[in-house]
Amino acid sequence: MIIDMPLVALGLGGSLDATQADLGRGVSWHDVYRVRPRAELTCPACSGAVHAKVSRLGLRFFAHDSAGRPCPLNGETIEHRLLKSAVAAAVRLAGWHARLEAAAPDGAWRADVLATSPTGDRAVAWEVQLAHQHDADTADRTARYALDRVEVVWIFMRPASAGVPNVVVEADGHDLTVAGPVARFAATRCDTAKPCVRLRDLADPPACPGHGVWEAATLPLDKFVALVCRDAITWTGDGAPPPPVAHEPEHPPAHVWTSSYYLRQADAIAAANRALDEQAAGERDRERRRRETESRRRQSEEERRTANRDALRRRQTLLTPVAVRAVESATGQRPWALPGDVEHAMGVTLIAAGRPYAVVCPIAGRITDEAAERLSDLTVYVASVPERDAIARRCRQDQRIVILHAEQAHG
Repeated sequence: MIIDMPLVALGLGGSLDATQADLGRGVSWHDVYRVRPRAELTCPACSGAVHAKVSRLGLRFFAHDSAGRPCPLNGETIEHRLLKSAVAAAVRLAGWHARLEAAAPDGAWRADVLATSPTGDRAVAWEVQLAHQHDADTADRTARYALDRVEVVWIFMRPASAGVPNVVVEADGHDLTVAGPVARFAATRCDTAKPCVRLRDLADPPACPGHGVWEAATLPLDKFVALVCRDAITWTGDGAPPPPVAHEPEHPPAHVWTSSYYLRQADAIAAANRALDEQAAGERDRERRRRETESRRRQSEEERRTANRDALRRRQTLLTPVAVRAVESATGQRPWALPGDVEHAMGVTLIAAGRPYAVVCPIAGRITDEAAERLSDLTVYVASVPERDAIARRCRQDQRIVILHAEQAHG
């Protein structure tokens, strides 16, 4: 219901505030209410005559003598006036001065409640806007306050799209609650007995620097007002938040009130995580390079082994026919070949007269003491001096080793 209920009037030598016990002038309400002769009171907004009244709910106010008189203070609902009274009371409870319907000297703005600090170095305009207002109008009025270095807090009954400092207030009987947009930062740490969830892939993970998420919060109106007066709560202003990331501290959502402590805590955790990310990235990069080096080493080793096996097979293939003729000439029997003989260090064993007689190109590195014992009674055929020397170092001193040449295969 829209009513004519200004809360301020001019009279008794100054401005009278119906929300204060002494009307802000050190006088009694009974000095203006139903007195004879009637106190001369005027409206500060339109200069029309007003008189003191009390609503059925006990709210003190001033009413215009002329019903329907055009006035900037008309057209407000009872909820609007009650909210202004509650804000003014909260400002005063916080130790600040509160003036209702305070206007700029040049008329550029008129605040529902103008709060000023005891030292006079800060001024905060509280604007109760329960009816719809275009975002452009809200931004324009906010800018006019800024020109005079006056902070502003808008009070809405529903979430606002305008990016100005604002709160949504909900009423439950006589209790007024700031339902948003207010956020707090909830910090957590991983269990010290386990690696941080983000660092479990590291060989030696460092201590968890902390994580956190921003959570919505509510506050009683008087507590919120006190926090604003103490400069203990901050409007985050513009800036779009990143999408939520599990276990990662986020920037506060755009356009919320939050504690400077929470902002510093979130910044510190975010900075620690960035530093840790750089450290972890370096460690992961070093591990990647180590794995790549190891992979190249294994590949090179495998290529070397493959090349050695291929070279061995070629030597064995070329020399075996020569060795077969030599054994046949010595025994009078043509031997049969057993390639890749494990018993004789992967050489080609030539068997004649029912027993091993010679071995072609065994692998020096595979000659164990047992293999050397088995080779001691046999002739070992090799393709070169280096191969002979390598095998001789692993065999007995009297081991018979004969160098064959591939050309003999065609002799």
